[in-house]
Amino acid sequence: MLATRGDLAEMRLRDDAAEWKALVARLDAQRVLDIGAGLDALPEEGEFDLIVAPNDPFSGILEDGARAAALANARRLLAPDGLLVIEGLYVPPQEDVVASAPDGLARERRVEDGSIEREVWRALGDHQYDVRTNGSSARVRAWHCGETALRESGARIAGGLDERDFDPWGDRLIAVVPGWS
Repeated sequence: MLATRGDLAEMRLRDDAAEWKALVARLDAQRVLDIGAGLDALPEEGEFDLIVAPNDPFSGILEDGARAAALANARRLLAPDGLLVIEGLYVPPQEDVVASAPDGLARERRVEDGSIEREVWRALGDHQYDVRTNGSSARVRAWHCGETALRESGARIAGGLDERDFDPWGDRLIAVVPGWS
């Protein structure tokens, strides 16, 4: 979704939509690109003040090199002073321990129709997880502080969109990647 500051009402119909809008306002970003729906929708060209990546569109990329390439591909669209802000899939150590147990980590969430969806996460090593939901399965990779792609891109790691300090025992990892200088 390409957005300008004035039409971010559709950005992420989630509990934290106001937080994302506040980030756009705080940064006074005029040209905003939302890639939360996936990396397939990246435009071929453009120059954006802010690229937001809620719902971690990078989580399905399992290999270091491929993840670094995908991050660079998104980053090429940033204005020189622009930022790419990723709400990264993050599994804190205490949940990783549970996911490593034979029964895995069970998570439940309410979906739009009001029903409860149950996910079972099983750790596979290297920050990768098999996530089973209602008979379907997906393999995902969580971000971690030593992530090669983040280190190589000069990313800052934060605990929230307000740039509070990252807490490795918390449940949120926000990666803030600067534009090319």
